[in-house]
Amino acid sequence: MPRRAQQRVPVLAVLVCHDGRQWLTDTFAALDGLTVGPRHVIAVDAGSTDGTREAVAACDRLDEVVGVPADTGFGDAVRAALAAADARYPEPDPWVWLLHDDSAPEPDCLRVLLDAGELSPTAAVLGPLCLDWHDPRRIVEAGLSTDASGHRQTGVGPEELDLGQFAQNAEVLAVGSAGSLVRREVWDALGGYDPALPMLRDDLDFGWRANRAGHPVFCVPRARLRHAVAGGTRQRPPDAVGGRYRTADRRHALRTVLVNCSTMALVTGLLRLPVLCLLRAGGFLLLRRTGAARAELAALRYVVGGAAGLRAGRRLRRPAVVVSSRDVRALLTSRTTRLRNGVRGGLAGLVRRRLRTELALGRLPARAVPAPPPATPRASGARFGPSALPAGAVAGLRAGEGQLQRTAGLRPPARSVAVAVGPGGTLPRPGQASPAPPGSALRGSALPGAALPGSTD
Repeated sequence: MPRRAQQRVPVLAVLVCHDGRQWLTDTFAALDGLTVGPRHVIAVDAGSTDGTREAVAACDRLDEVVGVPADTGFGDAVRAALAAADARYPEPDPWVWLLHDDSAPEPDCLRVLLDAGELSPTAAVLGPLCLDWHDPRRIVEAGLSTDASGHRQTGVGPEELDLGQFAQNAEVLAVGSAGSLVRREVWDALGGYDPALPMLRDDLDFGWRANRAGHPVFCVPRARLRHAVAGGTRQRPPDAVGGRYRTADRRHALRTVLVNCSTMALVTGLLRLPVLCLLRAGGFLLLRRTGAARAELAALRYVVGGAAGLRAGRRLRRPAVVVSSRDVRALLTSRTTRLRNGVRGGLAGLVRRRLRTELALGRLPARAVPAPPPATPRASGARFGPSALPAGAVAGLRAGEGQLQRTAGLRPPARSVAVAVGPGGTLPRPGQASPAPPGSALRGSALPGAALPGSTD
């Protein structure tokens, strides 16, 4: 199949891969199908063992493939690609487009992102509307935010469908790394993704730092990208962080909040977060969610024990800060919003579990049971309604009343009355004898005007 004509623009696309062979075919097809494509594409393979390395090496759309160890974080993988691009091309591209191996941008995705960047010259990071990989009607992510306890918010409710509710570009705290378009000068000024966050919350931290540095972050919903979210759905192990996914996520969540918040919020957080973590761990144990309880306790030990490196992280962020925390606070998720989203998500989870149980037991809700299909004629010549009755059966039907009048000629028979049916399900016409099979006879009362089989006029 010939490749469609594609306009190339000064953008460097960095495709980070790690055991993503099952998605790469669609990812490569999406890159070929872009109406406006990046001028250079560099892939980074992080120690894949499922054939990803061979797949990216065989793709002629890639300009170079860089290999890194399996435990390399996403930010370090992007830095390796940028170093390879700087060594290969004398002039760096002004934009860097970050892609995952489990993401597939729609044909106009990059063009829409670049148009939004031209309309907002101060914007440093722009992200698309992320849709479900298998069902593009479902929204996965519309920008990122967090509350004071580190709980990640994706801007959408559980199982939210794309009904056109996201029509305007929105300023957000951060956007996901999959499909995000970053100005190269801002990436270099901020040092890229934090090396202390190899994955999980690294994109949220970068967006927060960009906002504090005076570079707005926008979610551009007209730019769309399908994302399988392979890490979040446990479709591959989190080799970059090691250990348990949930534990690493909670650790990085608390660190992201505490290194980017104001000094007053830091003091308050260090006083209240231990209490909240203990309460949450106890609640999870009551619900028999031992994994979530273990993650809360591990995150608390990570922060209190000093492994989070809060002092060093805040010191590294201080030179780039030009916007006060008060101005960025509006982009954070309030406690009221967090509570409302939690209640909504809990109710949706209860409904989903109830439906799964009903389906497993074979009990569907009444409204979910499909209606029986309408009866269809057995043959094209079959008749239905009053015309299908034997001749004389509707002689007593009074006009306008819709019911049969009992007359001397139409009494309920003492026995069942059988009427022979002709070929194709047709019934005899008035005054016409019904064809009877050989040896058959009818017993009972005769209907007026109808000749029964075996009788003579």
